[in-house]
Amino acid sequence: MSSSILEHPALALYSIPAMWALAYFPAFLKNITIGRSVGYDNVTPRGNLARVRDADVAALVKRMDGAHQNGLETLPLWISAVLAGTITHVDTHTMNISAAIFIALRTVYIYVYVTNKTPLQSLLRTALWLGSTGVAMRLLVKAAGTLSS
Repeated sequence: MSSSILEHPALALYSIPAMWALAYFPAFLKNITIGRSVGYDNVTPRGNLARVRDADVAALVKRMDGAHQNGLETLPLWISAVLAGTITHVDTHTMNISAAIFIALRTVYIYVYVTNKTPLQSLLRTALWLGSTGVAMRLLVKAAGTLSS
């Protein structure tokens, strides 16, 4: 009998390395973009952004860096939520649906962050951030609730 991937007990835990990779993806794109623009200097990698002279490329690279930084800022919250849910035995379905939704929202968030150029698009980015943060917070509350019951 075949079971759904959403029933796999470790799926939510796999979302942790997936989120880590997702957090670094914009940095990878940033480095490629800088390399194509002015050449990548690995001796002083944090100085690469300042070397970009084309205003459009610089703006794009700054958004990529912002998406990367936000991913790093969000990563501890997500790791905490998944570990709390795992340790307190939140049901597998809730864990895995939360993980799938979180990763999907963060993927769209990164795309919107990197491509946004208007106030309306930035509102969508904020809504996606709120949604993904809400998923993590909900999972933390669920974990706390399992200890209370």
